[in-house]
Amino acid sequence: MKLLRAAACLVAAALLVCACNQPARGSLKGVLVVYSPDLEQRMPEVLSRVQLYVTTVDPEAVFDFSTCTLEQLRGSLRERRTILFLVTSPEDLPGELDGEGPVLSARNVWASGQSVFGAVIEDEGPPEALSDSLLAAYNRHMHDYVYGSFVNTQMSSPARMDSLRELGFVLDVPKSYRTEMWRPEDGVVQYQRQDGEECLLMLTVRWLDTDRVLEDGEDAMAWRQSVARRFFYDAGADSVDRAKSEAVPFRLGEHTGWKLTGVWRNPEYLNAGAFTSYILRVDGRRYLLDMEVYHPQEAKEPYLREGWTIMNTFVADGEDG
Repeated sequence: MKLLRAAACLVAAALLVCACNQPARGSLKGVLVVYSPDLEQRMPEVLSRVQLYVTTVDPEAVFDFSTCTLEQLRGSLRERRTILFLVTSPEDLPGELDGEGPVLSARNVWASGQSVFGAVIEDEGPPEALSDSLLAAYNRHMHDYVYGSFVNTQMSSPARMDSLRELGFVLDVPKSYRTEMWRPEDGVVQYQRQDGEECLLMLTVRWLDTDRVLEDGEDAMAWRQSVARRFFYDAGADSVDRAKSEAVPFRLGEHTGWKLTGVWRNPEYLNAGAFTSYILRVDGRRYLLDMEVYHPQEAKEPYLREGWTIMNTFVADGEDG
């Protein structure tokens, strides 16, 4: 009997190893919610409290939730990128989860690149930290997607980073982006990525040597708009929709500035889209890092997050990368 039990344990361990060698699957922003049957009636209210939103042309949900019960978790469902267990008893949480506090977590439980979380839902509802945990997992998945970790392909471009370093900064722009504009004499470069017939991403870096400090968010929005009108293709009539845009104080490493998120419109061509920008002050230079998204009638939030992932790699000259 002991030999049979030992053999069974070895088989189970081998299956777990094999499963972890499989890359996690599914949407980057997808969250499979595995719940106790006694929570079924509360699930809509619980998930609404966990959900986050980003305003593009319209508010867009950050997470795509799908659900199953504890008994239904099998097969390919176990290989999702992000899995969240919501239970009423700690005994129903997988033993692989660990940590302190209301949210337990583990990585690579049933697939590589996977994030698994668990929380006990009591009368007061889900813990506040749950949204932050899921957001951190989404950001990791996006980083792995942008830079190719899931397929073991290096999407960074050392030669491109070296060429930018000569301009006074480094930005890890993936190989999937082509160089559309290279005008260092004017303080601007732009890269583009086409993702389908009607989806265009434009990543722009504009730098300006100036002692003038932008006073507030409106000042930051105005500068971003002037850059678009001057340098973007056929964008002389572009404007920022102030009713659907926001500027918040921002810090990236040691540098402070503004993070902009909102809507651009062009009445001349009757089109619009979403944008996100970092405006940073580095010594006597002002930088605009901007991702503009054209994807009519479709989701824009994942592309803005792709922009944040790339822009977060910004390093100014002389800093440790």
